[in-house]
Amino acid sequence: MKKVFLSLALVIMTSLASAQSLSTIEGIWGRGKVENVKLFAIENGNYKELASSKVGEDGRFILAFYPSKEGFYALGLSTSKRHSYNFYFKPGDKLSVKITDTTYELTGKDNTPENKEMARWEELVAPLEAMLYRYSAGMTTYVDYFPLLEQQEKEIKKYKAKSTSNKVFNEVFAKYKELNLIDLATSYLFLPRPAHPQGEDYPDFYRAINMEKFVADPFILSYPEGLRLLSQLKMVKIWTSDDLDDETKRKLTATPEGGILDNEELMNGADPMVRAELVLAYSKNKKILLVLDQYIDSYAKYLVTDAQKKRLADERLPLIKNAKGDPAIDFAFADANGKTHALSDFKGKVVYVDVWATWCAPCKKELPELKKLEEEYKDNKNIVFIGVSVDKAGDMQKWKDFVAQENLPGVQLFAGAEANDKLMGPYKIKGIPRFILVGKDGNLIFADAPRPSSAEIRTVLNDALK
Repeated sequence: MKKVFLSLALVIMTSLASAQSLSTIEGIWGRGKVENVKLFAIENGNYKELASSKVGEDGRFILAFYPSKEGFYALGLSTSKRHSYNFYFKPGDKLSVKITDTTYELTGKDNTPENKEMARWEELVAPLEAMLYRYSAGMTTYVDYFPLLEQQEKEIKKYKAKSTSNKVFNEVFAKYKELNLIDLATSYLFLPRPAHPQGEDYPDFYRAINMEKFVADPFILSYPEGLRLLSQLKMVKIWTSDDLDDETKRKLTATPEGGILDNEELMNGADPMVRAELVLAYSKNKKILLVLDQYIDSYAKYLVTDAQKKRLADERLPLIKNAKGDPAIDFAFADANGKTHALSDFKGKVVYVDVWATWCAPCKKELPELKKLEEEYKDNKNIVFIGVSVDKAGDMQKWKDFVAQENLPGVQLFAGAEANDKLMGPYKIKGIPRFILVGKDGNLIFADAPRPSSAEIRTVLNDALK
């Protein structure tokens, strides 16, 4: 009998221990009607979805999970910071929260000291966050934001964190606050605004950012979207530099990895895991096998673990499978003189097609680089550049005037009313500009080729011309 009671006690104790390591979140979503609320862990500086909960008609939701490690987690609708908030969890922690129209409030009596401190910090930076994401996104400019940032800096200097009994949290929270303020300040610069700062417009806050410090500390991989933040910091350091001329700035910002991975001094001082994760993050931008292989030759040396090497190898697989394309779908449209030209007319040549419109600002932004590209290849008889306008049929004269005014080279065609059926639909084009590359054999090399302004376009064209 004693053995039975002992066994039962062991089962109960084991169950209690297991239950105690389970963390729970009870909440109310009070910011509009939504279907699901999600919880994300931070893994290598990126979000990883852990759990999801249906949201009731009254906005209530509940989540339960086993934290694999103590640290920061994000709760919200998606990985976008506009729709999520950060919290801190240890195994067994409970969180009770209400998401309001502009921020969140802790509710109940079981919230941890760590999350109470997170809430205090959130309240302090809420004005910055509000102007950045919540109710005025797109309606303000740096003229509004920079004074608010300077004001909040003063308030933050007065702020005194309450030390908790958790020494691990106290240490990482100090780092979190520093990064979070920088994150809010730099993220503002990357959202669409009516005006953007130049040169001396930037306050000293931005010039004082110590990027070397952050790449040297592996904590950046525990901060929500830490790798994205490093990319932002690179851009801000270039924008605010008084020592770089415009051409050098353009070269450093031409690729996502430029100014970071090719900055030998910065990389020599970087934490090895941070450096390796940066290599993996930027590899995802290489959608062309040739370009990815060149990237691997340059930066694979920075990978540390076998798992990282496998992740990089996995990036190549879909590109290998799609290295060769099917015959390009033919189309035929008229030029300004009414003469019809078909894509198939140029078989035997490499064809670089620009799908654009006169009303498309990003399209027009590519034109100087496209002209430069065509000038470089003007003596090569094995390549032809075709521009296809998808302006409305009634805007043909506007297109003709624009082509003449800009002196656009190459073969310029007008798709008009046939654009959707003969070009946009067959090539699954959802947005422009879109560039298409066709090989000498008439087969599609890329249905979504690199833009003229990209760093890899010349490598791609030269490879197609071999």
